[in-house]
Amino acid sequence: MKTQAFTPVTKGITRRDGLLTMLGSAMALAGCGGGGTSGAASAGLSSGGTGSFSSGAITGFGSIIVGTIRYDDSKAISILDIDDDNKDLRNQLKLGMIVRVKGKPKSGSRADAETIEVRSELLGPIEKIDTTAKTFVVLGQTVQISAATFFEDGLTGLAALVVNDIVEVHGFVDPATNKLAATRIERKVLNLKPFKLQGTIANITDGDQTFKIGTLTISFASANIPTSLQLSNGLLVRVRLEPTLTGGTRKALKIRAAEQETENRDEAEVEGTITAFTSSIKFSVSGLPVDASGTVVPTGLKLGDRVEVEGRLVNGVLVARK
Repeated sequence: MKTQAFTPVTKGITRRDGLLTMLGSAMALAGCGGGGTSGAASAGLSSGGTGSFSSGAITGFGSIIVGTIRYDDSKAISILDIDDDNKDLRNQLKLGMIVRVKGKPKSGSRADAETIEVRSELLGPIEKIDTTAKTFVVLGQTVQISAATFFEDGLTGLAALVVNDIVEVHGFVDPATNKLAATRIERKVLNLKPFKLQGTIANITDGDQTFKIGTLTISFASANIPTSLQLSNGLLVRVRLEPTLTGGTRKALKIRAAEQETENRDEAEVEGTITAFTSSIKFSVSGLPVDASGTVVPTGLKLGDRVEVEGRLVNGVLVARK
């Protein structure tokens, strides 16, 4: 599988020492431009939309950099934390935060942001810490620390955390293992707000109305669930949880599927993990369906791989060009 390292400038900070898998032709991966013609394009279809869309971690400032696009966030109509009652986060964006940005059409590698949504993957108490493996466990989910992980100001690293600390974690979930590769970690004050996590449902039982995400057992008996959502094993969901633990089970307050993007966009970039896999040309990244039939895909692509996909959004599908 061919890979390419990314080290955007972040005010003197190197973003990561890891690798991302790029979906594209060998020419594109070598930096020669191009990429295959997308399935929609080869069929003579247009997205019917304008503007840009990016989903991933903030890797730099001077406005904000998400993927390969530098967005002017001063032009955004709204910058919200949608999991915290649409809390206004203007002037509060940080390195490593996971965001979804809708913007105007690109001019080179720049675009004006229209809306920015911030969404962390995990909020809850630390249950266990392994300093050797550089991991800790929150709500039954294992969080992996790396050289790419940003910590909030004043939090010096994993050594500064202790069991029962409440933390908020941004990152990318591997649905095959429910391990979260952390891009940012912040310590929070216990205020009895709902805990939250994103992960893949397993071991669902209709009788006692529970399922598992990682090692955590969750009761959905009284949860607010959209009528259109059918809970099933393998479904990627975001769950808000009662902060009080009852008999080893967490009570779900609200359950929803990982967000889909329905607006057509001529330019789109998504960074994340493969959360559903049908074939090498039909899979989902962070819950967003991808059609890679019109481009060359690296061999060995599988569930849980971390990838970056560029293309355009057509009727809720990211039609990949690399």
